[in-house]
Amino acid sequence: MRRSRSALVVAATPSLAMDVCAWLKLSGWHVVIAHSYHAAKLQLEQRIELVVAELELGDYNGLQLALRAQSYDVPAVVIGRHDEVLEHDAEQLGSTYLRKDELDQQRFLIAVDVKLEAIRHATPLACRNLEFVRRPWSTVRLASAARRMLLH
Repeated sequence: MRRSRSALVVAATPSLAMDVCAWLKLSGWHVVIAHSYHAAKLQLEQRIELVVAELELGDYNGLQLALRAQSYDVPAVVIGRHDEVLEHDAEQLGSTYLRKDELDQQRFLIAVDVKLEAIRHATPLACRNLEFVRRPWSTVRLASAARRMLLH
């Protein structure tokens, strides 16, 4: 019997935490919730396979948590406001950055799947561009065939 994958969701906004947790649970993930950077640090020492962090976490931010997760070889998805500098910083860290105002279940789950596949196949950083996640859904379906060819 295959054990479920374990994700850590770190969000200061309760509605965001509830949405992300529900989406992950529907996809078979075991979800652990933390509401602060400090609580999340303790959870990273457990067997976590994915970190999903809200950008704004009080004194710290989701990018700092993504950097800490990287030291444990745990991929991270950061969710925040539209900010090209922060998006670039997340990309430089090897994390995925999703904009809060464009977030929905489909885009989120696609981003998680692509992130995990990229890690699993050790795809070079240049090939991990998730710009398709921000495109209208009709063009994402067309790009998914190309993405599958790239990852296999």
